[in-house]
Amino acid sequence: MMVLMPKAKLGTKSQRRSGSSATSKSTVRRAVAGTATVNKSAARRPPQSLALTVGKTSQALPVLHGTLSVIISARNEEETLLRLLKQVARLKPTEIIVVLNGCRDSSFERARLSRQAIVVHCPDSAGHDVGRAIGAKLSRGDILLFLDGDMVIPAPQLASFAAAVDSGVDVALNDLDSLLPPFGFSDDVIRSKLFLNFVLGRSDLGVSSMTAVPHALSRHALESIGYRELMVPPKAQAISILNKLRVEKTRLVNVIKHNRLRPANTGVGNPVEQLIVGDHAEALLTVLSQRVTSNFLHAESLQEQRRQLALWRNGL
Repeated sequence: MMVLMPKAKLGTKSQRRSGSSATSKSTVRRAVAGTATVNKSAARRPPQSLALTVGKTSQALPVLHGTLSVIISARNEEETLLRLLKQVARLKPTEIIVVLNGCRDSSFERARLSRQAIVVHCPDSAGHDVGRAIGAKLSRGDILLFLDGDMVIPAPQLASFAAAVDSGVDVALNDLDSLLPPFGFSDDVIRSKLFLNFVLGRSDLGVSSMTAVPHALSRHALESIGYRELMVPPKAQAISILNKLRVEKTRLVNVIKHNRLRPANTGVGNPVEQLIVGDHAEALLTVLSQRVTSNFLHAESLQEQRRQLALWRNGL
């Protein structure tokens, strides 16, 4: 890994795994060990207000007691990255880590315009969620807020996730339940999220998942889950629940509306959908592997979960 200190005036997702999860882990090892180029500004960031001006009103942001690391994964996001970075800066984070994952546009130049950003440049795509693992490995904060570079989310909405973790939550998730279609019209991704949470005994989470951004982790959660496991978000979520971490829904951020459409994430059975469903299968394998010590998979428990799922489905 090369560390370059830019001039003071500059502060400046491809399918994750082509094979097994072991391949993706070695990819992260290579990315963190040597193939990534890191840029960090030596300039001290200017004072920042705790208020976000929206139109003619000003919305105060919560003051955090813990330090905040914001991790942004981006792939060809030159149109949105700088605007997102401006919103993130309003949170007064200790650090902003931007992982550029196989970018072919001007995302690198845009990211360097942020005087605070640490830019991790992977010229070749490391994979869909690998950027989160890389950013988490490099982070120093008490609170880790994960974002995607294609969505410009206002600072007050982002602040809710950081504040939840600051108040004691270990895993703060995006609450997308109100956007759900009827069960009969749900796709495989929605059903996979619902089923995993049911199996884990957390039907209250609905479709809330570490697959979706924004979400935030405590440093304790990261140490409990392991940064490598963030490459498979549903597996990381399963581990957090199995380890009895405090996992909660925080608020709704409509990322469905803002999600950038690409060939890989549109159409029935698209590559991203297949990847996410496969990730949930891997998460379920993790749950099954702990069936001896967990209480989730006793026959009585499974029967009750199936009954509750049927009641929920038939009630739609």
